Amino acid sequence: MPSSRPRIALVLRGEVNQSGGVGTSVLRLARGLAADGRFAVDVVGLRPHSPAPSDGGAVPDAPCGTESGVCFFELCPEEATPPGPDCELAVQQALVGLARRRGYALLHGFYASSAGYHAAWAAAECAVPSVVGIRGNDIYGNVFDPVRLPRLQWALSQATGVVAVSGEAARRADTLTGCGPRTTVVLNSIAPAAYRPGTVRVPGSPVIGTLGRAAVKKGVHLLIRAFPTVLEQYPDARLVLVGQLTDTSALPDLAAATGVARRTVFTGSVPREDALRHLRGMDVFVLPSLHEGCPNAVLEAMLAGTPVVATAVGAVPEMVTDGKEALLVPVTGSPRAIADGILGMLAADRAGIAERAGLAVRTRFGLSREVEENVAVYRACLG
Repeated sequence: MPSSRPRIALVLRGEVNQSGGVGTSVLRLARGLAADGRFAVDVVGLRPHSPAPSDGGAVPDAPCGTESGVCFFELCPEEATPPGPDCELAVQQALVGLARRRGYALLHGFYASSAGYHAAWAAAECAVPSVVGIRGNDIYGNVFDPVRLPRLQWALSQATGVVAVSGEAARRADTLTGCGPRTTVVLNSIAPAAYRPGTVRVPGSPVIGTLGRAAVKKGVHLLIRAFPTVLEQYPDARLVLVGQLTDTSALPDLAAATGVARRTVFTGSVPREDALRHLRGMDVFVLPSLHEGCPNAVLEAMLAGTPVVATAVGAVPEMVTDGKEALLVPVTGSPRAIADGILGMLAADRAGIAERAGLAVRTRFGLSREVEENVAVYRACLG
């Protein structure tokens, strides 16, 4: 007997099981929605740069995987499709075909200028509502990208509803397109069961660290530049940088140039489920970002019981209370300000701050809250 529940699609660009902030958020929400039971859920990955198998159809007949009631689909252009706009068109047409075959009642695209653009367009062709999610980079860097800006503007203007991961992102989107009345702020949540027990600790004390892919916006270069100031007061300190480096990353050279290479550990990429093991081995977690959405790493540090120093960007000031649950750095782009924040935390009641942060993450950032707030958006869009 077919399900009477409306079926929705959560659409992202890339593999359906990708790591990183967007992939983590989509999978967490999909599992939560499926467990909640009010909607049937598909996760759809758009892969315009990955040709489909020669024996596969443009629209998959069956999901490439299922998990706990969630069905996963990946849409790719055919092998003979020329690279460029034709590939984008191919996955767009496949998304429309899949939406009709699966009977989606609503499409929710994550990252407004990419998957959000495709989802809003496909929903319009199928005459169903769409939700576009603002994640961070889309409403910051993409505003100055001549290719992505028109997609960003169109998606935000056409979507039935907009979900922003921070009040700051919502305000920027409203400034750009006037979408404020259709926008809801939904902060990320965290699911404790997704992480492994244990601790990874490097020699040295105190251990200062950060977690995440070393993109420029994450400000890891600023943390390296700040570390010599920390070493002046704590000569046995260690800096641990957990996450993937690109092949062209200059961070190891920067550590050498600033004289901290022997005190710095680059772990490379680690599985997401091991994140808390590394965070538990830090005395202070630092998020030195230049801009952000709603950083999962801050929630992970709070859950791990590691006190947080973070620049006051994106959703961070909405996630924690400065001086109570974390220490916020009011100035972005300043190694000196980051060093002052670290030194301030080392001199503070770290146990008390970590305890209050742990209570906050358990009471305010549960998955049920994120699911309920998204369901309210979907119901409003469905009318």
